[in-house]
Amino acid sequence: MPSTYTTNLGIEKIETGTQSGTWGDTTNTNLDLIDEAINGIVTVTLSSAGSSGSPNTLPITDGSSSNGRNKYIEFNDGGDLGATAYVQLTPNDAEKIVFIRNSLSGSRSIIIFQGTYNASNDFEIPNGKDVVLKFNGGGTGATVTVLQANEKRTGSFEVDNLKLDGNTLSSTDTNGNVNLTASGTGYADVTGTGQLKLPVGTTAQRSGSAVTGMIRFNSTLSKYEGYSGSAWGQLGGGATGGGSDEVFIENDQTVTTNYTITTNKNAMSTGPITINSGVTVTIPSGSTYVIL
Repeated sequence: MPSTYTTNLGIEKIETGTQSGTWGDTTNTNLDLIDEAINGIVTVTLSSAGSSGSPNTLPITDGSSSNGRNKYIEFNDGGDLGATAYVQLTPNDAEKIVFIRNSLSGSRSIIIFQGTYNASNDFEIPNGKDVVLKFNGGGTGATVTVLQANEKRTGSFEVDNLKLDGNTLSSTDTNGNVNLTASGTGYADVTGTGQLKLPVGTTAQRSGSAVTGMIRFNSTLSKYEGYSGSAWGQLGGGATGGGSDEVFIENDQTVTTNYTITTNKNAMSTGPITINSGVTVTIPSGSTYVIL
């Protein structure tokens, strides 16, 4: 009887009593194929995008070296394919776990599948991304799923200069920023019914390179403050009082930091007011500062 082949890797199973004098060659080929499957790295260059009905094939070929058998597969091209690429792993009954990288040009995605194409059974690999995929070998209804989707880790995890440790996201860079940047008209949304804790520090601990929009709680002054682009100033400052009274508006008696009244605005304070030596209060032309 002729040789048969394993389902997942296409390794030849030599029939008993056959291949006299050549079984060693077959065995060596099998070992090469196992080596390819365990640690093989290959770059597959796509010449066209293909389609769901006529995809690029990624074969695991019985008894011979083939791209689909490798453990790490990187897709690239000779130029923008002009559309999303379609790739099909064959045969459809082979079970496989594989690392794949999409290095196509033109920001093109890859839709990869195994059985008869079905949008609910495929997986789309975004451009420039690495994924670990599982092909379940389910025949015409085979599915492709990503293994990292529900990945769970314990301890800390670092990506570039960011560290995630439990519920804490921090920068590993000395004096490094942690940036949350929305796209277009989007915004950063912090939800919940609890609280948002702002940085707390003394006047002396204010940033030496403050930028417009910064806010913090000043523990020296016991006030919330924000940076306008030219100076730090108190936020809020509404009236307070005993119980539900809103009667009293309080101000400090000493100016300790340079301050410029906003152009086309007036200001007032309840005196006495002391301006420390070396400190300047700038009143723009047309503005008025009144001490009551």
